[in-house]
Amino acid sequence: MRYVMTIIWAVILGQVTGFLAGALTQTSYDPLASLIYSVIFAIILFVLPVIMKHFEMAEETAKK
Repeated sequence: MRYVMTIIWAVILGQVTGFLAGALTQTSYDPLASLIYSVIFAIILFVLPVIMKHFEMAEETAKK
């Protein structure tokens, strides 16, 4: 459930960010591009803690 809610919030906030970025740069708003970028960003946020934990465990075993 945690991952589903994170994806939903990533999509919502990604759409808002895409709309504001389009308005500030005076370009057209592209909802599909905002959706793709926000889902990719959410997936990176899912994978990043796992990668960081791997390196943390590697440092602990190297100290022993």
